[in-house]
Amino acid sequence: MSFWHSILENQFHLLSTLTYMVNTMVSIFIMVDPLAAIPIYLVLTERLSPSEVRKTRQKATFVATAILVIFAIAGVGVLNFFGISISALRISGGILLLKVSLEHLGGGSHKKEGIEEDTDKVQRTDLSVVPLAMPLLAGPGAISTIIVQSTVYPTFFGISTLIFSIIVVMIVTYYSLKSSQYLFRLFGKTGLNLLGRIMGILVAAIAIEFIIKGVKDTLPHL
Repeated sequence: MSFWHSILENQFHLLSTLTYMVNTMVSIFIMVDPLAAIPIYLVLTERLSPSEVRKTRQKATFVATAILVIFAIAGVGVLNFFGISISALRISGGILLLKVSLEHLGGGSHKKEGIEEDTDKVQRTDLSVVPLAMPLLAGPGAISTIIVQSTVYPTFFGISTLIFSIIVVMIVTYYSLKSSQYLFRLFGKTGLNLLGRIMGILVAAIAIEFIIKGVKDTLPHL
C-alpha cells in the first residue's frame, strides 16, 4: 500500500512541478513579450550592420537574462529589506499582469511607447542594454512576475525551476529577435497582435490566480 502511495505522491509532485513550470514560462513570456518587441527591435537596429545587429541581440538577451535571474535569486531578500509582504506582492503583481493581459486583449502593448520616437538618440549609444535589455525585455512587469513566482516554491528546486524557465524563455526570445524580419513578414503587425491577444487570455487567468492567492493569504478566513 505504501509503495503505491509513494508512486502517487511522486506523480502528484511531478504534475505540480510541470504545472508550475508551464505557468511560469507563460507568464514570463508574455511579460518579456518578444513578439511585441519585434517591430521596435527592427526600428532600433535598422541602421546597424549585420554583425552589429548580431552583437546587439546577443548582449541584450544576455543582460536581460542576468537581470531576471538576479531577481529570481534575490527577489525575496529585496522584499524583506523593504518590508513588503509576499501577499502584497502577489496582489500587485497579479494586478499588473491583469493590466498587461487586458492591454493585449485590446490590441495594445505594455512596451514603452516612446522608444520608437527616440531611435536616433539611442542609436548613438549602446542600445543593447538600454532600451533593449531594459525596459523592453526585462521591464518592471517581467521583474515583478519573477519575484512573485520565486515565492511560490521558495526552495532550491523551486528557484532552479524558475531560473530554467527564464533561460528557456530568453532562448525563445533570442531566436524570435533573430528571425524578426521573417516573422514580421510572415505574420504582419495584425498577426502579431492576434497572437498577443491569445496569450493575453492565458495570462489573465494566471493574474487572477495570483490575486486570489494573495487575498486568501491576507484574509485567511475568506
